[in-house]
Amino acid sequence: MQILSTVIKTDNSNVQSTSFNSLFNSMRQKQPQLASYLDAVDQLDIAEGLKELLLTYGFRLELLKSMSSNDLAEILGIDKYIASIIINSVNIGPIITDTDDDLT
Repeated sequence: MQILSTVIKTDNSNVQSTSFNSLFNSMRQKQPQLASYLDAVDQLDIAEGLKELLLTYGFRLELLKSMSSNDLAEILGIDKYIASIIINSVNIGPIITDTDDDLT
């Protein structure tokens, strides 16, 4: 079984993760100013792998609310149906306003 590993650049250090929970906790420790963004992503009703993808790319939830699933699918290189699941979750889920200006 292959384990997907994600590396995220945080300020001047890299965080390597093998699961969503460890990625989430590492990002929270390394960048506490992202707490509201991380909480908002964590509350989405989507699979942890999709949450990890959103954290990896650093998409603002406000941006996702205005994006089409076709555009998201193209950017992330995922199926349009999966992208529509993400977009729908963002549009119907509880939204916490992102406050960090460094996110896309």
